[in-house]
This record gives sequence, structure tokens and C-alpha cells, in this order.
Amino acid sequence: MMTMEKAKHRMRLMACSVLISVAATGVARAQNVASPLPETSAAPAAPSESAMVNLVRMLVAQGVLKKEAGDALMAQAEAEAARARGAAAPVSTAQAALPDAAPGTIRVPYIPETVRNQIRDEIRTEVLAQAKAEGWASADQAAPDWTRRISLFGDIRVRSQSAFYSDTNSQLIFDFARINAQGPTDLTAVSIPFLNTREDRVNRTRLRGRLGVKAVIGEGVNAVFAIATGDDDSPVSTNVSLGGGLGKRDVWLDQAYLSLSYDDVISAKFGRSPNPFVSSEMLFDNDLRFDGVSARIDAGSFIGDGVTLALRGGAFPLDFGSPDFPNTNNVKQKAPTKYLFSGQFTAGAEVADGIAISASAAYHSFKGVQGRFSEPCALFLGATECSTDPSRVFFPQKGNTLFGIRNIIADPTNPNAGGPQLLGLTFDYDILDINGSVRVPVDGEVHASLAGNYVRNLAFKRSDICRFGAAGAPLNNGGAGGTTPCAATDAQPFAGGPTGYQISASLGYDTIVKRGQWRAFAGYRYLESDAVLDSLTDSNFHLGGTNAKGYFVGGRFGLFDNVTIGGRWLSANQISGEEPLAIDVLQIDLEAKF
Repeated sequence: MMTMEKAKHRMRLMACSVLISVAATGVARAQNVASPLPETSAAPAAPSESAMVNLVRMLVAQGVLKKEAGDALMAQAEAEAARARGAAAPVSTAQAALPDAAPGTIRVPYIPETVRNQIRDEIRTEVLAQAKAEGWASADQAAPDWTRRISLFGDIRVRSQSAFYSDTNSQLIFDFARINAQGPTDLTAVSIPFLNTREDRVNRTRLRGRLGVKAVIGEGVNAVFAIATGDDDSPVSTNVSLGGGLGKRDVWLDQAYLSLSYDDVISAKFGRSPNPFVSSEMLFDNDLRFDGVSARIDAGSFIGDGVTLALRGGAFPLDFGSPDFPNTNNVKQKAPTKYLFSGQFTAGAEVADGIAISASAAYHSFKGVQGRFSEPCALFLGATECSTDPSRVFFPQKGNTLFGIRNIIADPTNPNAGGPQLLGLTFDYDILDINGSVRVPVDGEVHASLAGNYVRNLAFKRSDICRFGAAGAPLNNGGAGGTTPCAATDAQPFAGGPTGYQISASLGYDTIVKRGQWRAFAGYRYLESDAVLDSLTDSNFHLGGTNAKGYFVGGRFGLFDNVTIGGRWLSANQISGEEPLAIDVLQIDLEAKF
């Protein structure tokens, strides 16, 4: 890159090149003039409105041209101007016969088109030769073509998060995520992981950093690669908790996909990409990424301006299963493949006075995620795996109804002992997701918006609760008094449900990118235990999971361009079950995007 001094030096060289070229051309043409104009008074002439006259005067003053040559150059220009006007102008002595100009009169020379073209060509040749000689614009030192097809994007967010628990919360709520993560756990043992439900966590500092690269491969073909922070490989959060003795932090693959599009009508993504569907955090957390293939057909352009009409779909593998299951047996069995198949219809339009409305309906079908009860499993004889272990739930947060999927044969020498257990989902999940919103302009770029979201698990069947008898009874969401819906006597009704809804309102700028822009929002959420998969839903409300209801309120403000400060308060209580759990969360964020 050129320094400022070099740039100024080159500008001076270019200016000199122009002046010299003009002067040389004028002198060459002035050689045919027989006699110059009479010398004018030595008094300084007034500035001319003609750039050419001022240019010649400057050349004479700087000593680049002699005064006689300058006068001859202007005389030549006057003669050519006269010929252009059809006047008779002698080539030799007529120039000297021009009447003397009155004091202060300025003669304006005329430069023909051929002369201007010659000057332009001479300047181009001279400047390019100089650039090549000095190496500041040579082809072999220019920026490679790929640098013009690469762009960076990312963000950094620093968060102060506080969690406040009710003093009446139960202290007997299992930490199902940790139970499954640490492997088979004996649920009858003393050392079972439990959730913290009463000790507040104040001012925990959390960090999220993301960096991505977008490459334009060709027309309609893009490649995106991004990395992000994270405490673990959970699908719903890229936050990392600070502290821990100043140890280094983990970085994970956040995105990696190819995007193909044709004429803004058909597009597809292959790999690991952001959520391709219209949805709220009640169904899919904002940090969730989708592995697989998604496509969109947009027909809005065929209908009219301000209209959107699109069909979206995708297939996303969740788990292909181990190819060597059971690991400790020479006879292998096929592990179930878990998939998500989704389809969505979206529509929107701008109506009178800038009011915009939109709506969408989606169906998300999860295949192979429901837990299965194993064949009788004699762990006391040394077995380490049971037949349905691959059907265990993946990344549970809390809320979904779970049961022990291992049909453990009791040890005859210790019949009251349990055994290491794994957990699976009691229900299957086929989710209907309906969204709608209306946006009304208030003042300039400030808008008021109202949005609603309804979800229902269409695969929810109450008959699935006790399909494996008392041995497969649910471990949570049971009735009061400690009994389960599958108990032989005094069975309590199941307390969970398949429905959820959310309403929210906001006022302010849609996107905050400039200093002084702002947005405020508030809403209410009601999400029953098995309406959605708790492993994929919002990780902030009720500190993650389902079976929660409550409100949220917050706002953001543009502190600088592309830098915002904001906060939100999320207050949630448990909906059902005998173990109460109320959690309030305060988050204060400082975020910068680029």
C-alpha cells in the first residue's frame, strides 16, 4: 500500500505530465506561426475564466515555457478557434495583424478535439509507464482476484447474567442432562445429580464470540464457514463462562455450508447452516444450527411488489447411530437413525400506509427420537450395554417427559438393587408451528410490531405413558404425592401436555446498526412439557427447557455504530409436576457486530 508521501509525489508527477504534454503540443503547433502577438503590459493580468489561459500563464510564470512560446500557443489556439467559426485566418502574418487587446481583456484559446485526444493518450501512456517503473500499479503486484470475493462477518458479546431462584423451589429435581451425559446412572443410588434450585447465581460473566468467512465461488454459488465459542457441544448455546483460573476457551465449528441459488427464486443450502425456517425461540434457540440440506422456492416476485410467498423444506440427520453397536458383542445390531424432516409455507404482504403482515405454517417431524424399552438386560452378569441404548435422549435440558429405557433384570443376590440406567423420551414429536406478525410504521424507521406463535406436538399420545407398564413409567411430570400414572394403585393423572404459545410486542428500529437507534420489547410464553423438544428450545427462559410459563421484557440501544447495549428480564415458573421450580433471569449485554 502506498504511503501518503508517495501518493502526493505521484500526484505531482501526474500534474507535471499533463502540463508538459499540453505545453509541448502547443509549442509544436505554434512553430507554424510567423510572428507572435505584441507583448502586453507587464502589469499582472486579471485571473481568467479559461482554464487553458490560466494554465499557459502558470507555465510561463514557472519558467516551463518562455513568454514568446506561451503567446504563440495562445495565438495558435485563437487562430484555430477563428477557423472553427468560419472566419478567415491567415496562417502566417495574419496572426500578427490581430488587433491589440484592450487592457484587462482575456483571449480564450480553443483546443480542437484531436488535440484533446492526443493529450489524453500521452497522459495515459506516461502515467502507466511511471506506475510500472515504480511497481505501485503493476499487474503482478495487484491484489489477487480471490480477495475481492471474500468477506468477513462476526460478533462479540459480553454478558452479565444473574439467576434468582424462589425459596419455595423443590430441591429434588434431577439433572437429567448430566445423568445422560455421564453415562448410565443408578437412579436408586445416593449420588444422583440434582439441579441447583435455591442458590442464586449473581453476575456471572459470559462471553460469545463468532467469526465467519463468506466466499463468492461464482454466480449463485457461495460458501460460508464460521467458528464460535461454547462451554460444550450443546446445540443451543455458544456462550462460554468466564473465570476458571483464566484458562483458555474452546472454539467449535458453528457453520460450514454451500449455498446455491438461481435467479432469487430457488435456493438450497448443503452442510451446517443457520435456521432456514421462520420460527420463534420457543421452538428453536437462536444459536441452533441445522446439519443437512434445506431448500426454498420463492414465488413472491411473480405476484407483485411487496408480496412474499415461499415454500421451504429440509432433511436434517440428528444421529446415525454407532456402526459397532453393541461394542462388547461380536453380533452387531442396527442402531436407529434419527432424523428431522421439515416443511414450511410462508406468506407476507405490505398493505395500506406501510403496514406489513406475515404468516407461516410449518410441520417438523422427528423420526427415531422416541425412547424404546430394551429386551431384558442382565447387567449383573457383566453386560455393559442393553439392546435399546441408542434410543437415549440427546442433549436434554429439562421439561420433556423421560423414562428409563433399560429393562434391567434384578440381581438375585441383591433384588433391591437398581442398576445403571439411561433415559429416553416417553413421547414422539411431530410439531405443528404457526407464526403470525403485523408491523405498523410509527415515525420514520421506528415501527410497532405484534407477533404470535403457537406450537402443538401432534404425535403426543397419552396412551404412550404406560405402554411399557410400571417399569417404563415416566420419571417426571407425574402427579402429586410421589405416585406415577402407571402405579398399580392410587395412580395420579399425568401432569404434562403437548401445547405452547407465545405473544410478544416491540417498538423501535427493526435492526439497530446506528448510534442512537433503539428497540423495546415484552412478551408472555406458555410452553407445556412435551410441546417441543427441550434439547432445541430457548436456553435462557427458565434457564432452558420446557414446562415453563412466564413473561419477558427488555430493550436495546445503539451505543455506537454497530455497538449495542441492552438488557432483559425473564421470569418463569414451572407449569406442572409436583416439584415447583421458579427462576428469574437478568441479562445485560454489550455487543459489537461487523
